Amino acid sequence: MKSQISQLRAYTPGLSPEALKKKLGITGELHKLASNENVYGPSPKAKEAVKAHVDDLFLYPEPNAPLLQEAIATHYDVAPEQVVFGAGLDEMIVIISRTVIRSGDKVVTSEGTFGQYFHNAVVEDASFVQVPLRDGAFDLDAIADAVDEETALVWICNPNNPTGTYHNTEDIEAFIQKVPSHVTILFDEAYAEYVTADDYPDTIALMKKYDNIAMLRTFSKAYGLAGLRIGYMIASTTLADQLNVIRPPFNTTRLSEQAALAAFKDQANLEKTVALNKEEREKFENIDTTLTLYPTQTNFIFVETDRVAELDEALLRAGIIARAFPNGVRITFGFPEQNEVIRQVLSEF
Repeated sequence: MKSQISQLRAYTPGLSPEALKKKLGITGELHKLASNENVYGPSPKAKEAVKAHVDDLFLYPEPNAPLLQEAIATHYDVAPEQVVFGAGLDEMIVIISRTVIRSGDKVVTSEGTFGQYFHNAVVEDASFVQVPLRDGAFDLDAIADAVDEETALVWICNPNNPTGTYHNTEDIEAFIQKVPSHVTILFDEAYAEYVTADDYPDTIALMKKYDNIAMLRTFSKAYGLAGLRIGYMIASTTLADQLNVIRPPFNTTRLSEQAALAAFKDQANLEKTVALNKEEREKFENIDTTLTLYPTQTNFIFVETDRVAELDEALLRAGIIARAFPNGVRITFGFPEQNEVIRQVLSEF
């Protein structure tokens, strides 16, 4: 096998509520708020679409998910061939890394961001540079300074997972202008639909000005289809053509395409989800706590602390499964009554 794989470990998912209750001897109810899933679920029209196409399960899916591809292309005013699909953004990151990175290339991003950027860079035998976060956000100037002639990719997660922070249009365009044109900049916007800030970048508009950038979006988060695994990238036709060489021909399913298409067309349901999330998110802005809560534009909050294990256990004892990181805990927003419990724990901790 590739020698560099010995540096890595397979992804280890968190324990289920049932397994945690058994392990910790908890008898009450546990709410899983660790994976940034949309607790409100998908559009009812997406559920109807799945039911309507169950009888087609014996058929292979259409390569490129053409109906969904056309809908997304029309929405963003791009050519259909610029839209490439993956089984969630996890697979898109695999496809991109395999396509663009050569052995010995350099990949640059921030520390404290989505771990699959690192994982796949190592698999492709690239060197990986992680620039420290600044106040929970990407330090764009330092990232630009780390880019050199050996750099193949730069990953910008905006808003960032796990901290929830974001960069505005002015910051992002200034950053793009500092990065050499031979370097591909990938904007991972998995949580973009949750953003309500007026100055969030229009990445498609930026793509029409700069040839070396691309955008990733997913149906796993605000659209509530994490269980069907479908995400996409919008890139230049040149890069999209190269990605399709690597992309498995039947990597997304008939059901995932139909559900995503129905969800994408139901923008009213998406707006309802975003409004409910914003209402709950704002309740965390002024809570009485000595903990550091990063400002967020997502469906989660990151709590910085050097007492990670203690906070994680306090949340568990209150019935909340969160996600622990070395420097803090990420908590997905739940229903109002669950969020009230979270705020109570953070206030008393």
